[in-house]
Amino acid sequence: MKQHLRHEPNCLNCGTIVQERYCSHCGQENTEVKESFNHLVRHFFEDVTHYDSKFFITIKDLIFKPGFLTKEYLSGRRASYLHPIRLYVFTSFLYFLAAFAFSHNNEKREEAVRERMVYIAKKEIADSLNQMLEETTTGNKVDSIKKVVLSNTMSRLKLDSIRAAEIEFQLIGNIDYKMLKAYDSAQHALPESQREKGIKPWLYGHWLATIEEHGEAVVNLLVEKTQHAIPKLMFLLLPLFALFLKLFYDRKKYYYADHAIFSLHFHSAVFLFFLLFNLINKVLPSLEVFTTILELILVIVFLVIALKNTYQQKTAVSIWKGLGLSLLYGVFIVAGFIITSLSALL
Repeated sequence: MKQHLRHEPNCLNCGTIVQERYCSHCGQENTEVKESFNHLVRHFFEDVTHYDSKFFITIKDLIFKPGFLTKEYLSGRRASYLHPIRLYVFTSFLYFLAAFAFSHNNEKREEAVRERMVYIAKKEIADSLNQMLEETTTGNKVDSIKKVVLSNTMSRLKLDSIRAAEIEFQLIGNIDYKMLKAYDSAQHALPESQREKGIKPWLYGHWLATIEEHGEAVVNLLVEKTQHAIPKLMFLLLPLFALFLKLFYDRKKYYYADHAIFSLHFHSAVFLFFLLFNLINKVLPSLEVFTTILELILVIVFLVIALKNTYQQKTAVSIWKGLGLSLLYGVFIVAGFIITSLSALL
């Protein structure tokens, strides 16, 4: 049952005279302001089910009909589906939210930092007690009692039970701390003119400084910073992918905006694939290598089919263009990840 129309013809939203039920200027329905509770409940369920139906139809066609949504959008049939930008924002948000939820790097990093601080504190106390112990004079009864007290206090610190790697790092991930330390010392011992130049000393120096500041938490810290930068990286790479499409296809037939729509749909599907395989890896971690390879193959196959269905070219042509796009885009993705990792190191 619809709400009753207002007797006044003026739109309450913009003031335009309303000829029928809806305002021709802003689209607001010219109904009574006061709503019954039943109407509110019914309106709520109508909006939710309408959104859900549009959402599920979009996701279904996105995954199981590669290129179909792009073709529909470019043909003007858009009302039944989520807008490509909204779809991309939602799928990317869902993927990165799940990825960060799976990661416990924050807790691990904080725990490692706390353990290192406790070790340092205990070591400083032990050094002070040891110095006091060495200063005691043998043969004196008071000093003998002092020695016993100091010795018992030192033993209660249980320094031997604490891993020395918390302060004297042997190996952090794949980073040899002693090698970095030796390299840094050797470089500083040389005259300025004989020291190495370029990326190696810069990289080693930053690694060493980061390790000494954050301890064993450094790997988790860098991974965490890199993960938080990936959404920004992907947002920058998305228009780049559209630019590559422009290079591969007829510039007179397709505008850059057309390729941008394809890029939005493709990346939305990729995020959903990544989310699915992340869930599989959490359940079956022993299959991670296999699932990673399968994931890469699936993305490339999806791209080829989407290209064929959207741009209506032969299968062989779509395969070659799909492989070429994958290779070219892969190079820029790797470069982007390297830059992101170096930025996290800084």
